[in-house]
This record gives sequence, C-alpha cells and structure tokens, in this order.
Amino acid sequence: MRVDATVAEIMDVLRGLGKVPPYVQSVEGADDEIRAAIDLRQIPKAPSPLKLAARLVPVMRAGVKLESFNAGVAIAAVDASAGGLPAHKLLAFLEAPVAKVLAAQKLPPDSIQILPNARVSVDMHAVIAAKYPALAGLKITELAISGGQVHAVATV
Repeated sequence: MRVDATVAEIMDVLRGLGKVPPYVQSVEGADDEIRAAIDLRQIPKAPSPLKLAARLVPVMRAGVKLESFNAGVAIAAVDASAGGLPAHKLLAFLEAPVAKVLAAQKLPPDSIQILPNARVSVDMHAVIAAKYPALAGLKITELAISGGQVHAVATV
C-alpha cells in the first residue's frame, strides 16, 4: 500500500483523533522538511530549566529532515531555534524528559532515541505496535519527505 499525504492532511487526521498536544502551535511541510512551532509554556510537567527558558523565549521553532529510513527506523536531523538561539544543540539534554514522555505514552523506552549531532531515531514499527495494536503487523518499507508531502509504502 502506498500513501502520499501532505503534512497538513496528516495533521488534520491527528487533530481529529485528539493526538496533537495543545503545545503544538503549528506543523507544516516545506520541501523535504517538516517544520513545527512549539509553545514551551504549554508543556505539562516541564522540567525547571525548560520552564525558565519558556519565560524568556516562549516559542521554539524546529525543522526536521529525514536523513535515512531502514528496517522501520527513521533517522532525522533536527534544527531548532528559540528566540534565534540554536536550541537543537541542547537536544542531548532532553534524553531524560523524552524517556518520561515515552513511559507516559506507554511506548517502548528505546523507540525514540536522541543521537549525537542533533539527530533523532524513531523506530516506527515499535511506535505503531505500541500505540495502535490493531496495526502491529504493519511494516513501513519506504518513507520519504518531499515537496511538503510524506510518502510511505507499507505492507501488512
């Protein structure tokens, strides 16, 4: 099965399912990148350093580019800024908060990993199996982002 959808279409579906947290202000596709604006003040149970940063710079903007996709694992480069400061350089400090979010969302602990050089690894198959058990047999064989669209090929 091949799926081609704009980032806006995907976000509409996720909003309809109640899967977009209130701190996500916007998400859009631009060429080979997905861009998001996050209101740091709206993040529940944020660690103290993040709360302090949110007072100074309330909105963080991030761009994510898919670098590779292999065996269901996506590796993406993250470029984030808050008030013009390169926030993606602080990505390594998010490991503990990410672990807490994964546990709260009942996702496997290593399904999303912070990598060196402002990169993130997402095990798509583990996330899908944990969040959507009815789709546990779904295997994504191809994933790409281009022209503001997400292109995927999956088998069951």
